[in-house]
Amino acid sequence: MPDLTTTRRLEELTLNTAPAIHQALYDGWWLRASGTDTRRANSATAMQDSTLPLEEKIAFTEAWYRACGQPAIFRLTEALAPAELDGLLAERGYSREVDTWVMTRDLSAEIPPEEYAVPEGAKVLERSESDGLDDVYRMKAVSPALRAQDQKRQALWKGPQIFLSLKTINGVASAGMARLEGGHVGIFNMRTAGQARDKGYATILVATLLAWGRKRGARTAFLQVDQANAPAIAVYRKFGFSPAYGYWHRVQQGL
Repeated sequence: MPDLTTTRRLEELTLNTAPAIHQALYDGWWLRASGTDTRRANSATAMQDSTLPLEEKIAFTEAWYRACGQPAIFRLTEALAPAELDGLLAERGYSREVDTWVMTRDLSAEIPPEEYAVPEGAKVLERSESDGLDDVYRMKAVSPALRAQDQKRQALWKGPQIFLSLKTINGVASAGMARLEGGHVGIFNMRTAGQARDKGYATILVATLLAWGRKRGARTAFLQVDQANAPAIAVYRKFGFSPAYGYWHRVQQGL
């Protein structure tokens, strides 16, 4: 079982650095909805022990998401979620989707400069929030409506952040961003264009983002990655990231 205190602190960090447009605190659960494709900004997360019956809480949560115009999604961790919750959701027809690692890395040691040495013909650009997000949206093929909604969500963040893109003669090849909170730097939205993969571009951006966080006082780095995304995990392990704990999603069906 993962350490309870560590898991709760990392959950706080992952939620704070990925703000949601709508949220409510309900008997120790954070309910968050944004109408975007970012699950952590559109799901219910158990953070504290429950005092109300689980069936009652599930019904309330479903009604809250229904009022937001979207299906209910639960993010479940072994350390924080009530033991019976996963089974109750499965009985209600919720599908299990996207098992995810929260990975961390100590930043006491400097990032070796060779890790973010940019190859000839490429350059790393610091982007504005708007341009940096547009680079990611293009690689994700996000619709204009979803872009507008996610830009609204991202603008809620008021802390330190940086958006980077690696550009070659063929255009933007890779992009990513980082946010800083309380001595921790989070890595988000890492994307590489299909034709630019396996060239080390993501490695360069991760190294640059970590160096940015460390320079600003971050002692720990964290990120979230789909457990099925072996190429991304290989990049992160290269930097010494290791899983702190996992979480999974239960998604309401039939709506």
